[in-house]
Amino acid sequence: MDTKSFSINLPLNPQAIILDVELHIPVIDGNSEKIITIKSKALVDTGANSSCISKRLASACQLRPVSALKMISAHGMSIAQVYEVAISLPNDTVFPSLSVVEVEGSRLFDVIIGMDILSKSDFAFSINNNESCFSMRIPSKKEFIDFTKM
Repeated sequence: MDTKSFSINLPLNPQAIILDVELHIPVIDGNSEKIITIKSKALVDTGANSSCISKRLASACQLRPVSALKMISAHGMSIAQVYEVAISLPNDTVFPSLSVVEVEGSRLFDVIIGMDILSKSDFAFSINNNESCFSMRIPSKKEFIDFTKM
């Protein structure tokens, strides 16, 4: 797999790391299936085991659940629908057939990028002067990045 990287500049103290992503969703059109692409905002969340989609976006795209699971979140335990989508990151890396869990979402984002994606990458958050930068590379490098050894 070719290495693909991207970086985004953020304000000095961002409240969240939010990326522009694309969802590729299968839609039945008559007797055939086509893929539509939806642009969305995604929160990078190292505390999320899996990637997620908001109820609002899942409903707007008329996604059909493939399963359900028990989910524990800050709001407690609940049963959440699971959908299958493909997600493209800003570096054009596509994660096909990704199982995403339905969550409430936010006015700032409709997708959460969780550890199912993040664990396949190297990423860093850096601060310099009055701005910060989030940078990501996929696939992960073969050796650890250890700032104590640089």
